[in-house]
Amino acid sequence: MKRQKTLVAVISVVLFLAALLLGANTVFSVSRIEIAYVVSSAQAQKDSLALQRALETEYVGENIFFIRDEEVVAAFDGYPYLSVTGFEKKYPDRLVLSVEEKPEIYAAAVEESGGTVFYMLSEDGEVLRRAQENVNNVDGGENFLLNGLTYAGGTGFSADENFKRVMDVCARLSARTGGVRTCLSSLTLEVSAVRTDLTIATMEGVSIEVGNPFVLTEEKIDAAMNMYLSLDAQSKLIGSIFVVDDRESGGISTTYSRTGK
Repeated sequence: MKRQKTLVAVISVVLFLAALLLGANTVFSVSRIEIAYVVSSAQAQKDSLALQRALETEYVGENIFFIRDEEVVAAFDGYPYLSVTGFEKKYPDRLVLSVEEKPEIYAAAVEESGGTVFYMLSEDGEVLRRAQENVNNVDGGENFLLNGLTYAGGTGFSADENFKRVMDVCARLSARTGGVRTCLSSLTLEVSAVRTDLTIATMEGVSIEVGNPFVLTEEKIDAAMNMYLSLDAQSKLIGSIFVVDDRESGGISTTYSRTGK
């Protein structure tokens, strides 16, 4: 009789715990995934809908305690235009995310077998898409064009060893202009056995020529932009700004020529 009472007590405890766990699992099952999107392009809007459905299929009904943050964020890897800016578990049953679109800023011109194609890049140099024309996916204007880099195109897009250096130049230009697309149109890198030069085209017309650009890079870009921003409206339409090494001082020399020579 004593054994029977003990067995009944054990069974009762097991059933109680099972019921408790079942109730807890029900209470802590994800019922909603709330995503606040800040997107502009048609592609990002399309991706947002697809991602919402994918996350709901994967996680609605799952116990919120067992959902790993990094797995949810990893779901965005297949959507290059979308970036997670916030993620939180709202107990007992919600996942809350903030998502922003990565804007197209740069277009890398690449010569492939069918001709010139453009790889649209984010501010950080991440490839967002491949296109036949340099047209921004939101406003229809041109992205800041990058010329002169060597690429392995196709699905295995990768840039040469100068890509990171050029992106550093672009970052400095962006910081000085409030965004390169506001007043600059392209950057062209020319590398030979004896020298390296960088040409930056402005929307007004004046060009910026930077010699040996990967030495004292920040100082040279700042000097170039200081000169450019100081020009009057007429001077910005023609001529060239030259930034070169000053061998005598060990620093740099900055000049402006209306003839561009």
